This record gives sequence, C-alpha cells and structure tokens, in this order.
Amino acid sequence: MNNKMLLFGVGIGVVIIVIATSYVIFQKGIFSNPPPGGDMACTQETMLCPDGSYVGRTGPNCAFAACPGATNTTSSTSSTPAPTPGNGVINGTISLSPTCPVERIPPDPACAPRAYQTLIAVSKNIETPTPLMTIQSSASGTFSVSLPAGEYLFYAPASSAYPRCNEQLVAIAAGDAKNVAISCDTGIR
Repeated sequence: MNNKMLLFGVGIGVVIIVIATSYVIFQKGIFSNPPPGGDMACTQETMLCPDGSYVGRTGPNCAFAACPGATNTTSSTSSTPAPTPGNGVINGTISLSPTCPVERIPPDPACAPRAYQTLIAVSKNIETPTPLMTIQSSASGTFSVSLPAGEYLFYAPASSAYPRCNEQLVAIAAGDAKNVAISCDTGIR
C-alpha cells in the first residue's frame, strides 16, 4: 500500500510540473521573440505579384513586402490624383468580411467589415484579365488611380482560397471621377 501511495504522489508531482512548465512557456512567452514595441504578429497570408511570385506580410504594420521587380506598382496615397487630359480618376475601397463567425442582429460593431491592405490589379482586357498595372491599397483600404478613358476591371489577385474578392468593372470618361468598392469574403462561417 505504501508503494501505491508513493507512485500516486510522484504522478501528481509530475502533472503539476508539466502544467507549471506549460504555463511558463506558453503564457509568459519564453520562446517567443516579440517585435519591439508590442506583441503583434502578422497573418500568414500571401499576395500574388505580377511576375507570378508570392510575398507575405512583414514589418511593424504587417504590410505586404514589395514584389520583386514591380516597376508598375503604384502606392496609393491619401490624396486623390488630379486627372490629366484624357484621363479620369477612380477612387476605391477594399474591405474584408465577415470578421466574426456568427453575425448578430443588431450587428456587433466589433464584427464590422475591416479595411484590407493588398494589391489590386487593373486590367483593360476584361475577357482574359492581364494586369495592366497594380495598385497598393492603403492600411485604411483605400486606393486611387488616374487612367485614360475606357473600361477597366479591378480585382485582387487570389493568393490562396481566402480571402476571395469580387471583381468590379468600371467605365471612366475623360475628366470623370468614379468610386468603386471591392468586398472580400474571409471564409469565416
């Protein structure tokens, strides 16, 4: 009977040591190396570059890394470009939703669609989209571009199954300004 009690005590001790060690490792972050200034981690999504390669998110703001040799990529700014003669301006937003597994009525503000910073391809050929240029949306999900009069297809090239973004066809005339909204399905259900 004494041996059984001794084994029971040793077993309980081992369980307590395992639980305490797990707590220290996982809760206290012994093996993590957080970036300076906070415990932020970037999502592991990738973005398709015009050359067919992929880049991931990096840096303190988790922005996509620059595509290799991307000379036709335009960074979007908060100001709207002025239309040049024969051009029109297209302003847009891109957002992700749903952001929560269950959407409620009335809607929970924490589950509202979120801005999406990604590359947006612009194609003149609507039948077989081939990027004419790519535009980087800002952290607030906005972008703006000045284009010659014509019809353009705006889309976010898919780098994986999700997020899956809709395409938007926009016709612009010289001197016009149009707005476009692209929504992306996160796949959260």
